[in-house]
Amino acid sequence: MKINIIPTLIVFVAAALLAYLFYTISNAEEQMLKALAISGFVSIGICLECGIGISFKDSHHTANSFATSIFFLIVFIVEHCCFAIWGTSQEWLIITSGLLLVLYLLVYYGISKTKM
Repeated sequence: MKINIIPTLIVFVAAALLAYLFYTISNAEEQMLKALAISGFVSIGICLECGIGISFKDSHHTANSFATSIFFLIVFIVEHCCFAIWGTSQEWLIITSGLLLVLYLLVYYGISKTKM
């Protein structure tokens, strides 16, 4: 497993821009806006980093991790857009984002530990 520096920097800039997008399209109170931006940055940043910024020696692991990361990236973006547009409590945002992130990391760990 190798971490690529330039794609990592690009990934975190993209995650920051998406987090700012969630911050601007929401009309919730200030505390919810901050939680939405922080959870968006963390979840999308980790998802993009694992999919694009990390490469494996085996191309099968890299392809599987990329496909899994893209799937969860779409899920995270839809989830955060729904919370930004319709709004709800901060607790639901944290619980939902946390559970999805833990599920993603569990699947990603399983992919990285398989022997092909």
